[in-house]
Amino acid sequence: MITLFESEVLPEWIDYNGHMNDAYYVVAFSQGIEGFMKYIDLHDSFREEYDVSIYTLQSMVTYLKEVSEEENIVIKGQLLESDAKKLRLFLTMYHATTHDELATMETLLLHMDMKNHRPAPFLPHTLSLVERIQTAHNGLATPANAGQPIQMRRPKPQSQANPK
Repeated sequence: MITLFESEVLPEWIDYNGHMNDAYYVVAFSQGIEGFMKYIDLHDSFREEYDVSIYTLQSMVTYLKEVSEEENIVIKGQLLESDAKKLRLFLTMYHATTHDELATMETLLLHMDMKNHRPAPFLPHTLSLVERIQTAHNGLATPANAGQPIQMRRPKPQSQANPK
């Protein structure tokens, strides 16, 4: 996994329950996506020079533990799948001190030609970096909740004994 973002939980991220608001988990994960973009050299100057970017198509966030103001978080990423235009990225937010998993986000990203506002294949330099990361991450275990749908988990009904 790649470390993509580190931060202290900021005061403005705290909600009326006294912990990090759900929307700010997504803000932090978005910073992780930007960290991944930089990792594959899709930084500001490259995007401006070649008129390309990344769009988010879909995301799924799972909230696991609360985190409070001034605690430090770390977001790490794993590239689950990729092709010539898309990335399926799995991000995990950890508590920087305890290393507890706080939340996860699975996201599907699309490479864009910004001149035409159309999907476009990665440029050769970017594609080579993506392929190198994908090869390295193919050996990692798939996270347990990757690809999981939203669902209500209900206890299975207990079988009733047949009274005689």
